[in-house]
Amino acid sequence: MEADVQDSERAEQVLEAAEALALERRSLAVSFNDIADALGVSRSLLYVYFDSAPAIFDALFVKHASVLERRLAELIASPAGYRDHAVALNETYLDYCVDAGSILPLLLRETQNDSPLGTAGRAYFRKLLRILTRHTSQGLQIGTRESFVFLELIAAIPESLARLVREKQIDEDTAKRTCKRLTDAAIGSFAPVPAD
Repeated sequence: MEADVQDSERAEQVLEAAEALALERRSLAVSFNDIADALGVSRSLLYVYFDSAPAIFDALFVKHASVLERRLAELIASPAGYRDHAVALNETYLDYCVDAGSILPLLLRETQNDSPLGTAGRAYFRKLLRILTRHTSQGLQIGTRESFVFLELIAAIPESLARLVREKQIDEDTAKRTCKRLTDAAIGSFAPVPAD
């Protein structure tokens, strides 16, 4: 039992080191050698916990995205309409980005380009994207492609505001009010389907 706890703690240390390096570099170009050096261990020790760097980024992605997935499930289950769901989800994303830094936006951005994620991370990303895109498409009565582009655009609102908060250029209350106003305005440019 104690060995399982130690393994879990060591795996978490590997994730934390990979995340710190990615945030420092503002890139997911992080190798096993980089992580091993940061932890002061042999690279071969990392293979005990992860098969590859993509496996590490899969674990990081699932760890961070699961916070938003839980909130998304709660919102979709609520009787509110799409506008309320999107505003609340963007506020949750803002809170997350302020608290956790920019690792999830970094993972998402690089996932769009040359994905650093492995099979599990890409599958999880596609699952979340399908849920969000379907909900947006139904709520705004727009096509799937338009929904995807719209989601990318409104996600930039909390990401940008969180960066300003972390850099102490604005306070969190101002960021939340601005996020709500901009998200609401973006949705308002469509005719959202009202709640039943």
